[in-house]
Amino acid sequence: MNELNKGSVAFKHKPEDFIVEEIAEDGRVSEVSLDINAFENVKVDFRSLNVNDKRDFLYCDVEKINIDHFSMIEILGNELHNYPHELGYAGTKDKAAWTCQRISIFNADIEKIRNFSYPGIILKNFRWGKHKIKTGDLKGNRFRITLRDVDRDAIKILSRVRNSEHLPNLFGGQRFGSLRKENVTIGRLILKGRYREAVFAYLTAFGENESEEVKNAKKKLKSEKKLGKAINYFPEELKIERKILDYLDKNKEDWLGALKIIGEKTLLIMCQAVQSRLFNDIIEKALNEGINLNNQSISLIGYNTKFAPGRLGRIEHETLEENWLELEDFNNQDMPFLKLSASSRKALFKVHELDVQTADDDLFPLSKKIMLSFVLDSGVYATTFLEQFFELRRNIE
Repeated sequence: MNELNKGSVAFKHKPEDFIVEEIAEDGRVSEVSLDINAFENVKVDFRSLNVNDKRDFLYCDVEKINIDHFSMIEILGNELHNYPHELGYAGTKDKAAWTCQRISIFNADIEKIRNFSYPGIILKNFRWGKHKIKTGDLKGNRFRITLRDVDRDAIKILSRVRNSEHLPNLFGGQRFGSLRKENVTIGRLILKGRYREAVFAYLTAFGENESEEVKNAKKKLKSEKKLGKAINYFPEELKIERKILDYLDKNKEDWLGALKIIGEKTLLIMCQAVQSRLFNDIIEKALNEGINLNNQSISLIGYNTKFAPGRLGRIEHETLEENWLELEDFNNQDMPFLKLSASSRKALFKVHELDVQTADDDLFPLSKKIMLSFVLDSGVYATTFLEQFFELRRNIE
């Protein structure tokens, strides 16, 4: 797949620039209010619900702005007196965004919900349901995105955006580490059982946006390779790194134990990043060779992968070899939670109901903004679409 010119844009300059509305399996859209003032003096409205006809599960829409998904679940659990597992949802939504999605509440306390009030969260559109909403119980998502401070290249390529049909379903850059971008490197070392090197890679990796103190400390360790002294100059903000250094001081060369300090979730993300990189590489090679990937799924390689027939299967095998990996590397015996089985993902995706408009940017003088509205199927991310055309300058973390 040949690299094409991309336009530079300010992405998520404010939460209102990234609106996500969930589409249920029956086609119902959980719509945002499109009025920022709606978050002020919110009162829960039960008029459409027969509160006396109580069922096990209460469905409602959750509209939120600039709140992390799991923070939202924690807030609702605390305020409504529900355990987190009693709250069901079909998919997670971005923090730096204005989103609306459907959730289920088991054994809902109507009075607690009636009195619910929390900044940045609205509960609305209540109805009784028969079961818990689970991950994947959605058709897709509708997006309304504003890209700001766009350069000339971004305007020039809009015809390409408008004429986009089926696009490579690539994993986006955040999958590989939004700050330090070392997930694949560290994940590959873990898969190969090279734990000492993985620990050093974690301790010495830094991002361009980190402080000079952090950069200098990590550069010094990479150069001197003296773990015992690093605890004396590693900044306090590097809490995990300092815990690793302290652990290794007390447990000499227990590299596996040191890795576990990073946490199972983060280690899993790093190893899954390797699967994602292989997936991207396989798609790009196949498209460069002119292989028709319409209606095809590509393997997310795991220990039990069965290679595809023909040339596509040979590309899968070659990509694995080029990354110095074998299938058995994904069957980690030292850390069973890193045992990665094979799965698949659509090679291409289609953008539905795409509308593209431009206007003068009200926040960046003498600049233009691009306003996009489109629908993506479940499991496809807006950044996957946008990153194929634009360099996204992220303003909100």
